Amino acid sequence: MQLRKNVSRAVVAVLAAASLAALPCIPAHGEESGQTANVGNVLLGKQPTTNSTNLIDTGMSTVPQVTILNPAAATDGTYADLGDNASTRVNAGAETGGEDNGYAKWDDVYLQYDLGENRSITAVNLYHNGYENAVSIFKQVKVEVSNTADFSQSTVISGPADYEETTATHLAAQKIVPTGGQIDARYVRIWQRGHYIRNTNSSWTGYSNGVQFREIEVLAKLKDSETPPAQEELRNIALGKTPYVYGLAPTNIAAINDGKMDSNYAVHNSLGLHWLQFEYKNTYRIRKIVVKLEPGTYDSIRVSIASTPSSRGTAVYEHSNVTVDKPIVVETDMQGSDVRFTVNRNASSPTKYSEVQIWATGNSYDESRTQYVSPESKYDTLAWSDEFNGDSIDESKWNIIDGMANHGAIYNRDAVGITKDGDNSYLAINTKNYVSTQALKQAVGYDDYGTQLNEKKVTWSSGRLESKNKYSFQNGRMAVRAKVNDSQGIWPAIWMLSQDETGHDEIDVLEYLGQDPWTAWTTNHFGILDKNKQSDGKANTNWEAWSQAFHVYEVEWSPERINWYIDGRSVFTSTRGRDDGRDGMHTRPMFPILETQVGDGWVGDVDYSRQNTKQNSDFLVDWVRVYQRADQDQVRFDDLEGLSDAKQFPAGAYRIGSSAATDGLETVSNGSKQWQNKNNFFYEGQPRYETNRVMTKEDADADQSITWFVPGVKDAHLTAYYQTIYDRHAWSNAANGWHGYSIRSGLNDGANIDFRVETSKDGATWEPAKVSVVDNYIADHPAYARTTFDAYSLPEGTKYVRAVFPNLNGVTYSTAAGRRLPVLHTDVQLAKATFLQSKEHVNDVEQTDTPSGNTGGNAGTSGSQPGVPSGKPSLPSSAVGEQHHAVGLTQTGAPVIWPVALSALLVTIALVIVLCVHSRREAEPHDE
Repeated sequence: MQLRKNVSRAVVAVLAAASLAALPCIPAHGEESGQTANVGNVLLGKQPTTNSTNLIDTGMSTVPQVTILNPAAATDGTYADLGDNASTRVNAGAETGGEDNGYAKWDDVYLQYDLGENRSITAVNLYHNGYENAVSIFKQVKVEVSNTADFSQSTVISGPADYEETTATHLAAQKIVPTGGQIDARYVRIWQRGHYIRNTNSSWTGYSNGVQFREIEVLAKLKDSETPPAQEELRNIALGKTPYVYGLAPTNIAAINDGKMDSNYAVHNSLGLHWLQFEYKNTYRIRKIVVKLEPGTYDSIRVSIASTPSSRGTAVYEHSNVTVDKPIVVETDMQGSDVRFTVNRNASSPTKYSEVQIWATGNSYDESRTQYVSPESKYDTLAWSDEFNGDSIDESKWNIIDGMANHGAIYNRDAVGITKDGDNSYLAINTKNYVSTQALKQAVGYDDYGTQLNEKKVTWSSGRLESKNKYSFQNGRMAVRAKVNDSQGIWPAIWMLSQDETGHDEIDVLEYLGQDPWTAWTTNHFGILDKNKQSDGKANTNWEAWSQAFHVYEVEWSPERINWYIDGRSVFTSTRGRDDGRDGMHTRPMFPILETQVGDGWVGDVDYSRQNTKQNSDFLVDWVRVYQRADQDQVRFDDLEGLSDAKQFPAGAYRIGSSAATDGLETVSNGSKQWQNKNNFFYEGQPRYETNRVMTKEDADADQSITWFVPGVKDAHLTAYYQTIYDRHAWSNAANGWHGYSIRSGLNDGANIDFRVETSKDGATWEPAKVSVVDNYIADHPAYARTTFDAYSLPEGTKYVRAVFPNLNGVTYSTAAGRRLPVLHTDVQLAKATFLQSKEHVNDVEQTDTPSGNTGGNAGTSGSQPGVPSGKPSLPSSAVGEQHHAVGLTQTGAPVIWPVALSALLVTIALVIVLCVHSRREAEPHDE
């Protein structure tokens, strides 16, 4: 191995020497900058001051607002268009909307730089911010210089004047040269008043308050002691660099830059016209490109250089009908950060690369990726995690979705697992094409949700994990280290949903559209679909495809704001919907989801020719970690698998059971009838494995209830389902389908069938809680309408929470045709209860002292599967007039005569003594 390395180094050294000898004597820096052997950029590493007083939201909790955003970005030597986080920005004023967006009241603002001493300035180059499909007019640009920091005496070397960008000059530098060719000064001010944007794909135009630069150069004569650093060293920057390959997964890709021009080929397996590219963090002066392909005839070959990875770039070599029998050598002198090779051998052949060399100079050759550093946060205590170090998925933490069709794929258990790579262990969510729907269903199975599969699209197997019903949290920081899979129509995602699936409470930590490999979306969704739903998100670009490496995708969710981070760096913040009643900060617990969706929807279709979409790829997750404050409130959850089953769950566990239920209730599980079928009880577009619900028995008395022991409870949430009106629906453009109407909207005679929430400090005295009702999006009949009942800020000292079912006796509703129908006991069902509990009380255990002699019926069961009867004795209800199963609540309403109680106590003591003696005898050894 060492001999091979030494030989490679020798080859590189010989090639470098030969290339240098062949190159003409040209400036060491770029044509764009004008830097020569005795002129250099003296602004590198400097940071500005400004006169702007307009604050910019950073999205960081420690420094939420600044006047200069990313002050070091414009002097780091990088010109590539890598988005807002790679440019320095100040704001000229407030954006107000309207025709000019407030431009008339904006100020001329500047960035001021100190060169450290007087320099002979020969040029100033301004690399303004840019947009992929737009050009801008940068308003009132002025450059002035001075020998004093206060500019009491200064010289204007350009402007003020508008600088208009065109499609031809898009992203190019605005070059400013002093009169006479040079001027001596120590301080430089660059002025501007926002910019005016014109979209090149539409008629949209508008003003932006941003004064923003990707890079600023101040070129000055260098002193004798100064030499341009590192620029004179020519290197093969392709050596050891893995290119991004668009389309099918390549074979033997390491051979493309191993330093050997031999017949050991790296194969780009996509047939016909396809591309791969070398992507760099730094900007380089590219001098020569060498590419050796498999000998033969090629329909076309194009080599291009760009300053942004999504661009086709400027061609430096472009030919058709090329016969290749030796390496292609391209002499050039162009600045860029991306080199793309677009090759078409022919329509039925892949492209084979022997070697690629890219000879370049640069200010820095450090191409290391950002190392993750945990952001400063008040959520600093690890609360829950999965490192995926076992041999199988920990199903105490995750549900594996099995059989659900979503877009173009069927989620199934075989698509998720643990994969090992040496000492490393990862969750792998596999995405695989079975070509036909029938082959897919035979291979992985299918849970029919009552929907017709699209035979063309649903040919893919994929996977989804979610911690629903097993873990959720309210406020905190969730970080996920992952390596996404990519290509057209592949859609890996890390996100969260509300545990009770209310409204559209959704936080997307990451959505990655595989055909746009340099963009990672971070989005907040809030409001109710078809009512007031909105989204607030950002596309975060990177200098290389996100799928090239592992990254840490992270969200910090607080009541004040939601912050997103990538690799510990703040990328986006959202406060939308916080104060307008749409619950944009999400005041309900949420659970993590990891998945890869395929085709259709937002991501668009896969490539049905099977050339641009990888046919078998993995979304890898290294770990998931949730951080909260050490003393933070904890979420508890009851899935209503049974009634009065509190003792089935250990103290402090996420799952909680009820401690009492009245006799007039029965559990419901999945079955064939409309009021049993799981396909009628769901959150739109989500898995349907919730098969536990509770309803009143037919003709049950009023005020049936379930009671939970939750000391220190802060909030309570009930999720209920209501029958929909069978003949009433309307078309929803927002949902692109029919929406239904709950029977709650058609009740007669002022009837009310809402659930009530009551609280108690001792189990004897009950008080009604203030409840807000959220009507979620209602799917069309026969689906049930999902309704949420929220009780926030419960009284301090509360120990018990009770859900009181509505009295349905005699209640009717009207159909669209005017029929009056009775509300049946099957029409109203409770699906789940979620609580937020003070952490200091989560391990409290209810002290029960169940009197003997009380017997009562257990809650019944309805459906194709048995329920979970409590099997416990019952007590008279404290307020609702039915029998409660053993809960340790104080009895009220029935007088207890003390002689009877004393007799019962004596009988109990005697019985205990007899049992103890019997047990002791049973424990003694017996003779055979």
